[in-house]
Amino acid sequence: MGSISSAYRVIHLHTDGRTQKVVFSRFCSPCDIKELLCTAAGLSRNTTISLLDSSGAMVSIDPTMPNNSERCPYRVLPLPGGHLTDKEELFQNVLTQVAEQFSRAFKINELKMDVTNRLAMLEKRVELEGMKVVEIEKCRNDIKKLREEMASRNNSFLEENKKLVPRRDVPSYPKYHLSQETVEALRQPTFDVWQWEPNEMLTCLEHMYHDLGLIRDFNINPVTLKRWLLCIHDNYRNNPFHNFRHCFCVSQMMYSMVRLCSLQEKFTQIDILILMTAAVCHDLDHPGYNNMYQINARTELAVRYNDISPLENHHCAIAFHIFSQPHANMFAHFDPDTFKQIRQGTITLILATDMARHGEILDSFKQKVDIFDFSNEDHLTCLKMVLIKCCDISNEVRPMEVAEPWVDCLLEEYFMQSDREKAEGLPVAPFMDREKVTKPTAQIGFIKFVLIPMFETVMKLFPQMEEVMVQPLRESRDRYEELKQIDDAMNEVCVCVCVCVCVYVCVCVYVCVCVCVCVYVCVCVCVYVCVCVCVCVCMWVCVCVCVCVCVCMCVCVCVCVCMCVCVCVYVCVCMWVCVCVCGCVCVCMCVCVCVCVCMWVCVCVYVCVCVCVYVGVCVCVCVCVCMCVCVCVCVYVGVCVCVCVCVCVCVCVCVCVCVCVCVCVCVMRLYPICVCVCVCVYVGVCVCVCVCVCVCG
Repeated sequence: MGSISSAYRVIHLHTDGRTQKVVFSRFCSPCDIKELLCTAAGLSRNTTISLLDSSGAMVSIDPTMPNNSERCPYRVLPLPGGHLTDKEELFQNVLTQVAEQFSRAFKINELKMDVTNRLAMLEKRVELEGMKVVEIEKCRNDIKKLREEMASRNNSFLEENKKLVPRRDVPSYPKYHLSQETVEALRQPTFDVWQWEPNEMLTCLEHMYHDLGLIRDFNINPVTLKRWLLCIHDNYRNNPFHNFRHCFCVSQMMYSMVRLCSLQEKFTQIDILILMTAAVCHDLDHPGYNNMYQINARTELAVRYNDISPLENHHCAIAFHIFSQPHANMFAHFDPDTFKQIRQGTITLILATDMARHGEILDSFKQKVDIFDFSNEDHLTCLKMVLIKCCDISNEVRPMEVAEPWVDCLLEEYFMQSDREKAEGLPVAPFMDREKVTKPTAQIGFIKFVLIPMFETVMKLFPQMEEVMVQPLRESRDRYEELKQIDDAMNEVCVCVCVCVCVYVCVCVYVCVCVCVCVYVCVCVCVYVCVCVCVCVCMWVCVCVCVCVCVCMCVCVCVCVCMCVCVCVYVCVCMWVCVCVCGCVCVCMCVCVCVCVCMWVCVCVYVCVCVCVYVGVCVCVCVCVCMCVCVCVCVYVGVCVCVCVCVCVCVCVCVCVCVCVCVCVCVMRLYPICVCVCVCVYVGVCVCVCVCVCVCG
């Protein structure tokens, strides 16, 4: 619906007291619309009319006229003198037919429709996207420049040697004027690459191409060279090591080797151009992870290049992708054969920077160096491959203050890769593991077995390299070996301190355990003695009480018996008197029986009391004996637990010390110290065992 409403206009007219709807295309001409309105109003199509809205205002008759509604229709007002005569109408019809014939012959309608469609597309684009004020101003400036350029071309043709106008969309960098001191320093391998900003490094690279005569000899456009260098800078990533500064470092070393070894006398200018271009492009778009990671992680690069030097192939592809851009192709005017030679040579040199091929390339060069022939193309190619390899890993040739930061950058990049490999479960190279590698250990082997043999082999062709390049490598090797010795000594001191601390801690633990055991045993003995004394006192008191009770009972019984006897005697006497007096023998017998019964009751009571006292004493003795047994069992269990705790502590300490000893043996190779530690631990364990045995005894 939106497309239909935008392609057609709907107009409502008030004619003869009714509202009529008129629909026409927005691409109709004003004349066609006027004729349509005349027909709708019932007028001749050649009638001159005006269109009024509800307020009486005149409305323009054209495709852009606004829509209205049925409530607000337009009114068609014929103008006086607008009717044509028959002749004029006939003449008008003839002209209309002629115009239609011309339109058909020259396809005016099709052209008009095409132009209208294009205008509609432009209008729609403006409506959708909009144009900012800055863009409009830029377009105006471009149009103004284009007009000026066209005017100048109309006046005179450009000369062939006239400089090209730089592209507006390609940025530029400030032009620095290098001092003579900088120019001389740039030719030396000792050049400090850390003091220069990217724009200054671009200027230095530009100077190298000019100074070597490459711009002059190959008629390279300086503006194109500048654009190419800008593209090179933009296609290096911000890695810790493989970045644009590394590119400049390698290119500057190649430039200094060309000057130092007078390579321009040995090679052609095309070879020099290949060497410099390969040095500039050799690490383009390096991702910061080496070939081994690409292959193990099965990245897109490894799959694309079949695990064969994926990064180096990628560098070549990016380099010649840049050359495919017209504004950055400084080889655009070269003939196909020359460009093919440059392309093949550049690819060969960049692929040679793969360290996986180091042994193969160096062995091939060693076979040729003694019979080297500068006229042999294979020999020259092999030499160029070795030269770019030397430049690629030449940081240690530079002074220590320049070379050492590069080692830190390289290790940082290595550690980033190893951390990622650990996170992804991939194999980790030992020389990249932050837990295993140090700066001296990483550099000593690399300098001794990679750099020095390669530079000494090249030195056979160019003896002037010994003082400037080979000797600094030897000094760097010696410096790192001294650092390694210092680190080893520090490690030994640290290990000795750690061992001493461990032994001291073990002795302290042994002493503390022994003291604790002794104190615990003393306390247990004291408690045992106190309990035994208390039990003995309690038993003695119980016996004494029992004896006292028995004595008292005996006295009481005796007193009772005596009283009973006395009473009986008295009663007997009385009875005797009575018998004698009264002669009552029966009564006397009864009284005697009563007395005997009373004595028997007293004896029974005494026996019961004695039995109760005996049972109480026995129960008291049993309770005391049980208490003594429980106390003894608790003391024995406490001693056993203490002994077990001591043994466990000793075993744990021994295990910790043994682990430390194993670490020292495996990592530090400190056998004498480890033997001493083992002896100390053994003596400590023996002492601890003896103490425990004594305590148990």
